[in-house]
Amino acid sequence: MSASITSGTYGHQPVFTGAIRQLVGALFSSRPGSATRFANSVRVRMREANDVRELARSVEMHSPGFAADLYAAASRHEGNPD
Repeated sequence: MSASITSGTYGHQPVFTGAIRQLVGALFSSRPGSATRFANSVRVRMREANDVRELARSVEMHSPGFAADLYAAASRHEGNPD
């Protein structure tokens, strides 16, 4: 007499298949407005940073240290989107 041992996993999907499918779906099916919102956020940050740079240029002759701080702040602000 021969006995067979089975794991009982035939015909079942692996545990992580559903989670991976959801992750891939979330990555590739972004909301239609999310790219637009991101682009608007980048434009606003660039405009704000340029305003700070303009202020830095206006005080550069009288207060070079303060101007340097403003330039650094503008660069940080522009480079860190929400």
